Amino acid sequence: MAVDAAHQQVFLSDPFGGSVLVTDYSGQVVKQIGGEAGAWGMALSSDSRTLYVALRDAGAIAAIDTATLQETARYDTGTGAGAYAGPTSLALAGGKIWFGYSTDAWNGALGSLDLSGAQPVVARGQGLDTFRGSPRLAATPQDPDTLVAAESDGNAATLAVYDVSTGQADVQAKRVDPGTDGCTSLQDLALTPDGARVVVACSSPYYHQAFRTADLADDGRYTTSHYPDAVAIAPDGTIAAGIDGASSPDVYLFTQDDSTAFKTWDFPASSPYATNTLQPAGLAWAPDGSRVFAVTEDSGSSSLTLQVLDLPQFATTVTVQAPASSPRNQDLTLTGKLQAPVGFGVGTTVDIWRLDDPTAGEGTLIGSATVAADGTFSYTDRPKAKGDVQYTVQYGGDARHTSAYGTVTVDITSD
Repeated sequence: MAVDAAHQQVFLSDPFGGSVLVTDYSGQVVKQIGGEAGAWGMALSSDSRTLYVALRDAGAIAAIDTATLQETARYDTGTGAGAYAGPTSLALAGGKIWFGYSTDAWNGALGSLDLSGAQPVVARGQGLDTFRGSPRLAATPQDPDTLVAAESDGNAATLAVYDVSTGQADVQAKRVDPGTDGCTSLQDLALTPDGARVVVACSSPYYHQAFRTADLADDGRYTTSHYPDAVAIAPDGTIAAGIDGASSPDVYLFTQDDSTAFKTWDFPASSPYATNTLQPAGLAWAPDGSRVFAVTEDSGSSSLTLQVLDLPQFATTVTVQAPASSPRNQDLTLTGKLQAPVGFGVGTTVDIWRLDDPTAGEGTLIGSATVAADGTFSYTDRPKAKGDVQYTVQYGGDARHTSAYGTVTVDITSD
């Protein structure tokens, strides 16, 4: 899956039907783009104008215009085509399109497609000593030079982290069968927005594991259940973890620092004798964090369904601290914190208002402050008026958070 926020579209690849299905945010089909032989992994350009699709059975990467929903270009990867040759996964990192492919029935490697010059340039044959099959890839725009690849032969997974800043995949860390309890049959992986951690879904153990990308050391776990098979991470860091289990919730939501889910979903089946299970790698976030998309299969009908899991806004609070008093025309620093059950995305800001006379008026907007990943912020002012000055910190809210504000009053004394 790939989610296009600019046009509010969801793209789903159909490798066996040779097409890409396009739906709107409600799950209604917009178009089926045919002629995409072995359409597998996908990646969306940073401006959301182009969808790149790995065409395993064509040995190529297709470029699709997200506005017209027409293929505009096709790039031969030089890998050959078919189940044990063509590209199956894509990720954008280091200014290139990286792809995972098979070199034969038993081995895989990394390749890249560079579209920055007058002619496309393909490079292959990286990571040859690591993967027993076509690797899955993960990257994040906030850490554009980091690429994570993973592959499992069904017994033990291999994870590798690469620095791709030079145009080559320079291995930074590698680990086979990672985790305290190993990693059997890896199904999916995702990077946190800052690129510091990778979360994996392996059929066993029965929880989702996290590893530091710096050295692939164990870095926590998320309590799910039998047969983890999907993971997706929102821009604000909220983790959606899914399983292929019939008797437990299908999807769990976590904040990064809490191993216990704050919300779960269970997909109903078409009959008491059927099951409705999440498909491998079957989770994706809307970029604004307002909903999760999930692909499920109902055993009663053997059909695939796109489930749209809408999220409510979560209550948000703002706390503000400042000195009880401060001299006029001197730096005065406000500190505070936004708090909610789910985190805040990169680029979140709060507005700072100052009211020199708390008994009248609405005050003046004097600036804004950037909110850190942990919700904290600070702002420095130089008030000129003496007496009680009231500061209000206002957060406007977003798709995941309600608006909120907090106030503090400071006694401004003589110079």
